Amino acid sequence: MSNVKHQMATTQKDWPTWLERALQGLTYWTGHRRCLYRDYPLAEAAFVAELCNLIHANLPEKYRLHCEEQYSEFIHRDERPSLLTEKSRADLVVYERVVNRRGERELHASFIIEVKRATAPKAQIDADLRRLMAVRAVFPDIKTYLVVIAEAHRPPRFVSESGASITKQQRIEGFDGYFKVRRTLKAAHAYTRTERAQYACLVETFADA
Repeated sequence: MSNVKHQMATTQKDWPTWLERALQGLTYWTGHRRCLYRDYPLAEAAFVAELCNLIHANLPEKYRLHCEEQYSEFIHRDERPSLLTEKSRADLVVYERVVNRRGERELHASFIIEVKRATAPKAQIDADLRRLMAVRAVFPDIKTYLVVIAEAHRPPRFVSESGASITKQQRIEGFDGYFKVRRTLKAAHAYTRTERAQYACLVETFADA
C-alpha cells in the first residue's frame, strides 16, 4: 500500500514536528492493522497506546510524556475549570523540563492531547473539545489538541472532499471558544482515494480573548 501525505495550506507551521511525525506514523500503523484485521475496527485505547509509542519515539529530550494523566496532577483545584471533575483524565500530557526561579528543576505542562475516533458520537467529540477550550482559557500558554482518527473514511467535519484540512474557525454552540484543524496526515492506496484513506487530524482548540 502506497502512502500519501497531504500538506495543509498554511503560512506558518506552529505545531510541533514530533507530533506531526507521530501522526503520520499513526496513519501508516492504522493501514497496517487494517490489512491484518480488516473487519475489526480498532478501539480508541489502541490508538492512544500507539500514539503514545510514536510520540515517545520522536519527542525531544527536553520533554517528558505522561499517559492517562489526571488533570488534578498539574492543575490546582482553585484553577481547574468547572468542566473538569476531580478524576478527569487527559489521554496524553507532554511536560517540558524547566528550571524555576529557585534554580530547581520541575515539569511544566506544555501540551495536552486528547484522542477520539472520528466515528465517536458528536457529543463525545464536542465534550473533549469543550474541556480543551476550558483549559486553554485558564492556561493560554498550554497547547491543547484533539487528535481525530478515521479508519478508511474521510471525516467530513475536519477534512474537505479533496482530502485537505478544513482550516476555518469552527465553534460549538453556547461555548466561548473555537477550534480549527492544524494538520491532516493520511495514508491511502492512491492519490485519488480520499474517501477510503486513513486519516489523523490535529485539531487545536482556543479560548476567546
